Amino acid sequence: MGMSMGSASAFMITGPATKITNLGALKIVLGMKYFFLYIAFVMLFSFGTGLFINFVL
Repeated sequence: MGMSMGSASAFMITGPATKITNLGALKIVLGMKYFFLYIAFVMLFSFGTGLFINFVL
């Protein structure tokens, strides 16, 4: 049956946002405090988007 549309959308959001090269550059540019805020935002946004799409579709 495969994964749900919400899971696929969450995966597609978090994939590019959590590549190790991107994270390394962001950690240097943003500093530790804002780096962890970025990670938290990406996690919450992708989770919320996945839930929203699962409930809508």
